[in-house]
Amino acid sequence: MRGAGNLLGAEQSGYVHAVGFDLYLRMLDETVNRLMRGDSAPKPRPADVSMDIPAYLPDDYIESQEAKLDVYKRLARFESPEEIEALRSELRDRFGKIPVPAEAMLSMGLLRIVGGQLGIEGVLVRGEEARITFRDSAVPRMKGLSAAFHEVQFQAEVRRAHPLSLKLTRLGGAQLLEGLVRALRAVV
Repeated sequence: MRGAGNLLGAEQSGYVHAVGFDLYLRMLDETVNRLMRGDSAPKPRPADVSMDIPAYLPDDYIESQEAKLDVYKRLARFESPEEIEALRSELRDRFGKIPVPAEAMLSMGLLRIVGGQLGIEGVLVRGEEARITFRDSAVPRMKGLSAAFHEVQFQAEVRRAHPLSLKLTRLGGAQLLEGLVRALRAVV
C-alpha cells in the first residue's frame, strides 16, 4: 500500500541507520509476523531489585508455610501493579494489618514490574539513597522522571549518561521505598 521509498525513506525508518539494514528488515519481519499471529508486544523484563531492608512474610503474620509459599509464588508471577495491589488487599482481608517487612516485599514486587515497564535494569535501595540503572535499549524521559522525583522530594543526580544511571537521595517527604514506588508509577 505504500511504496518502498516511503517505507524505507528517512522519515519512516530512522532505526535503519542505527541498527543496519539487514537487522532492521529482520526486526520488521518479526514484528509483522507477531502482529499477524495476534501476539501482543513482547513482555518487558522485570527489573532487578536489591534492598538493604527486610522484605518477607513474618511467621507471626502468616503462620501457614503453604499459604506463605502460595503468596511468594503468586508475587513472582505477577506482571502488573494491579495484581500486586489486589494481593495487598487480599492479605489485609485475610491476615490483618500488613507488617513492615511484608509491605517492603510488596514494594519490591512493584519496583520489579514498574521498573521493567520503564526499561530499568536494576534498582538498589540502601539507607536514604537509591540507584537506578536503565537498560542500554531504554530511552527514559528525563523531564517526567525529574518531575516525579521532585514530587516525592528526592534529589536525582545523573551518574552515567548511557546507559542512564541515577543516584537518588531523599530530601524529605515520603520514605525512600514508598516515594520510589510512587514516583516510578507516576512516570509509567
